[in-house]
This record gives sequence, structure tokens and C-alpha cells, in this order.
Amino acid sequence: MSRYVLEILLSWNMAFLAVSLVFIFAHGLSIPFIHLEYKINGRLGIRNTDFVRGYLTYLISSAMLALCIGIFLHLSSGTRLTKWILRSGAGLILLLSPPIFWLCYYQVGGWPFGWPYHWAPVELAVALFCMTRYLLGEWSAPWWINMLLLAAHYNFWYWTQASNPEKADYAGPIAPILGFCSAVAWVVYASNRGIRFHPTNFSPSREATPQKPHLL
Repeated sequence: MSRYVLEILLSWNMAFLAVSLVFIFAHGLSIPFIHLEYKINGRLGIRNTDFVRGYLTYLISSAMLALCIGIFLHLSSGTRLTKWILRSGAGLILLLSPPIFWLCYYQVGGWPFGWPYHWAPVELAVALFCMTRYLLGEWSAPWWINMLLLAAHYNFWYWTQASNPEKADYAGPIAPILGFCSAVAWVVYASNRGIRFHPTNFSPSREATPQKPHLL
């Protein structure tokens, strides 16, 4: 069960990030989905104003890509690459998704004055250090502390950047909520299988006895 939840949430997070980045670098690709949103709003009796927030635009496009990613992960579940992604790689993907988005966002839209600010590089370094220790099986903090650390990471990258609660893309409030839920799902799945990071053969170095999740 935990594997299916992880596949769904990880696929959705990766798709949402990818779609947000693609629409930033190639805005023209979003136009068909914007037109579709106009039509759906018309059918539902929702008034189309000059400013369409784009929730359906990102929902539909992300759902389509997430479906493709989810099917790939499910059909290739027996391969060493997919096992590595779900047990180890997913943690790094989920941890790095917020900074990757904001780096690309600022690269296109312009860097704010004084960036990096609010200790962004320090926070990222600390987060990677904690993740590395967890992947190596050297992390033993209580689950509630790790829940707070995960929540703090996603809150940090939301509140200290140019976030907007009205945005429908990865700059909005959906991203930190989805990222946090996906990270918790990954930790539960990985902890139950006793992960050990092995970067050369895309597989854990050994299967340990399932243990209580530490949630980081």
C-alpha cells in the first residue's frame, strides 16, 4: 500500500514541477491548456475574466504527465533503476525540487536583490546533510522531530521566496503541501525496507529488517 501511495504522490510532484518549469521557459506550450480552461469554465458557468488563475491549466497538464510517470514506475517496478528511485532517489528529488524550481524561476524572471538571502544555501546544505545521513542509515532522531524538519524545509522554501498564495504553479501553496506529503510517503516506504544508499548500482546495498519509520 505504501508503495502505491508513494508512486502516486511522487509522480504528481515530479509532474507538477516539470510542468511549472516548462511553462516558465516555454509559455506558449500552456496556451492550449489555458484555452481548455476557458471552455471548461464556460461549461460550468464560471465567469471568465481577463485574469485566469490557471488552476485547471496546471491540474490537467500535471495530471497527464503524472499518469505517464506513474504508469512507468508501476510497469518497471521490478527493475533496479525504479527500485533505486523509490527507495533512495525519490528522497533527493523531493528535497531538491523547491530549490530547483526557484533557481530556474529567478534565472528567467530576474534575480532578487541580495539573493541568496535568508540563509537559503545554509538551509539546503543542512537538509542535504540530514538526508545523506538518513540514506546511509545513520539517522536516529525521533519521528516527531523529523516531521518538524520536513515541514520546516518546505515552509522555508515557500515563505522566503517570491511565493504567491494565488499562484497555481510551483510558486503557490500547492507545492509545499504536495512536497511534504510526498516526502512523508517516501520515508514510510523506504524505512519499511531498510534503505541503504548505493549510488553505483542503483540499488540498496542490503535489505535490512523493516523498522519503524523515522520520517527523515
